Amino acid sequence: MSNAPVIINNVEVNLNIKENKVFINSLDLAKVFNKNHRHILQTTKNQPQNDFTESNFILSTYKDKKGELRPCYNLTRDAFSLLVMGFTGQKAYKWKIEFIKAFNEMEKRLRNIEYEKHDKLAFHQSLGYKSQLEQQKTNFNNEIKALKYDLIQTKEELDACKGALEVLKRRKDFGNEENLRLLQEELAKYGLVIFNELDFALWSENLTKNIIGETKRKLDDLTRHNYELLKEKFDKRISYFKDKK
Repeated sequence: MSNAPVIINNVEVNLNIKENKVFINSLDLAKVFNKNHRHILQTTKNQPQNDFTESNFILSTYKDKKGELRPCYNLTRDAFSLLVMGFTGQKAYKWKIEFIKAFNEMEKRLRNIEYEKHDKLAFHQSLGYKSQLEQQKTNFNNEIKALKYDLIQTKEELDACKGALEVLKRRKDFGNEENLRLLQEELAKYGLVIFNELDFALWSENLTKNIIGETKRKLDDLTRHNYELLKEKFDKRISYFKDKK
């Protein structure tokens, strides 16, 4: 990434950003300070070969007037400072200041780019988190609806069983054909079917008041137990969903 050229000593100096570092080219440096580029190259080559020079003096190439490739270097702020350290005089001092200002401006731009990237990343992460919460909310709402449906279905089934028992308790004379017919109609309301008098007589021989009472007690216990289980599960889901808000 490059910025608009900076004019220093009537020379267009281009500063570039690469891998979060700001670079100038050794050609521009030589032109501004009225130095022979070969001398800049030689000074650079004379630097000790270590991690510092490897990361701050980046060998590159350019095409000369003949179109032939020639060596040059891309220099960081530290490399620039090291090379111009020996350049003296009032003009050299002024040009050094101009270079430093250009580096500062480009590094400021680089920081702003990093801030923008960070803000965009944070924004996208926030959107992803909100989307995840919305999906969880939808899932919880669906689970709550399913639990409510199960609770209603269980209650309806238990009410039907208790209703059928009440019918059986009210009608004692199962041998009477008319009573049996009425009983069939009433039990049919609760989803229970009696085929004929003989079948029912065989089934009802042992259906005494005590058996009916015991059955009702067991159904009442089952009703309470199932209701409590469903209610507990429902309450847990509600609490979990509230905590997520």
